Amino acid sequence: MSVDPSTPVVVAAAAVTHHPGGGFVATSATELMLEAANAALAPTGVGVELGARIGEVLVPHGTWPEPDAGRAVATALGAHGARSVRAELGVIQHSLMARAARAVADGVVEAALVVGAENRWSGVVAGKAGIDAPRAPETAWAQEPDDLLRPAEMVISQMEIERDLTTAAHQYAIIESAIRHRTGRSAAAHQAFLGELWARFATIAAATPSAWDRRGMGATEIAEVSDTNRLIAAPYPKWLVSQWNVDQAAALVFTTVATAERLGVPRQQWVFPLAMAESNLVVTLPERAELDRWPALALCGEHALAGAGRTVADVGPVDLYSCFPAAVQVAACELGLGLDRDLTLTGGMTFGGGPYDNYVLQAAVAMVERLRADPPGPIGLTTAVSGLLTKPAVTVWSASLPTTAFAAVDLSAAAAAVSPRCPVDPDATGPASVVGYTVVPGRGEGPTAIAVIEADDGRRTVARCADPAVAALLLDGDHVGHGVQLVAAGEFVPGR
Repeated sequence: MSVDPSTPVVVAAAAVTHHPGGGFVATSATELMLEAANAALAPTGVGVELGARIGEVLVPHGTWPEPDAGRAVATALGAHGARSVRAELGVIQHSLMARAARAVADGVVEAALVVGAENRWSGVVAGKAGIDAPRAPETAWAQEPDDLLRPAEMVISQMEIERDLTTAAHQYAIIESAIRHRTGRSAAAHQAFLGELWARFATIAAATPSAWDRRGMGATEIAEVSDTNRLIAAPYPKWLVSQWNVDQAAALVFTTVATAERLGVPRQQWVFPLAMAESNLVVTLPERAELDRWPALALCGEHALAGAGRTVADVGPVDLYSCFPAAVQVAACELGLGLDRDLTLTGGMTFGGGPYDNYVLQAAVAMVERLRADPPGPIGLTTAVSGLLTKPAVTVWSASLPTTAFAAVDLSAAAAAVSPRCPVDPDATGPASVVGYTVVPGRGEGPTAIAVIEADDGRRTVARCADPAVAALLLDGDHVGHGVQLVAAGEFVPGR
């Protein structure tokens, strides 16, 4: 079967993990990116020539300080004319892959490199030694990138910022309470369920050489609060939370079928992004009619699968964005995937590693490697998240030649039409009900309950209660739907 020569294809992909322990050497994020890029290019047999043909290097910005890591990587690869692109937090990492695929398909560049890294563990090691973290090459500091991508709007409201919902764990824990309520599980049963779900992720990480934590922790150790597993935000202790103090990098090179054939890249290196769909619609947590639903993700999944000419029944390997168990459960529900199947290739962001603003690339590399290992095999599916279940994306992959034209769509407008919103009023008072909640430990003080509350007239707000007795009550049982009183703006007490 022939295929359009302009069809985009990933011909080089690699992930790098510098594990902690003996022999660990601290490094800069830029050097990690270059290591991943070289590791990706080497197996093609034409790495030097392909590297020099890269016309654009796209980098999601992590916690590292260097302004133009992409230019430093391009220079080191011999791609001296390549444009450097840096995407700030809030731009879906998937968007960079979609931009790279479109750029090669449209003939804007011959090849595009999407590369990212996080070196927070190097920072931890340097801090403990009382020294500065390694400095990136000077080419990463010389200037700003050619293109700087910023999100169009914030993914969190001022009310959420003021009422202690800037921490991702707090928001996802509130979503988790809504999931528990929908399933009808008791607090103890749901905690056990979370432990079993994440233990399966830990088992996959244990068998994955690139995973950050390969201990293969058990369900009880993961889910129960202990001296080594402190509570972050109920029901999440440390081992149900993404671990971002890692040294990891990932790189993918996109080109076209025509260029891959001309350069002689071996066919077994090819993996096709069949279809890509994303939504940049922002609906903040308090506005969502159902906290545990995500219509925009369902829409992305539907369009990506349709664009690939497939259905969810055709999906083989999957990697769902896994910062917290709530993200996995909501995504699986919206996509029609069972929670009893494998939902990660890496071991997830707790055990495989959760590099800040780079995990999606790690997952994409893992998908490319899995599909290469089993050609022609089934299709694969990966998801991306930006914000707090705010901006979703879905990519469908295959090692087989496509039967449909490549498609990359932004469904923001369509997502708005299927995403019901509730009115929000930070100053709401009076009788109300709990929509979702969490309890967070105090810093030198007692625990605090934080909740999304709906007043009887339908207005939503975020409110807190610092009474330790209330916090203890909320930790035991399901209190979603229970009546409360908004006694002042941002404050609630139980009962009406």
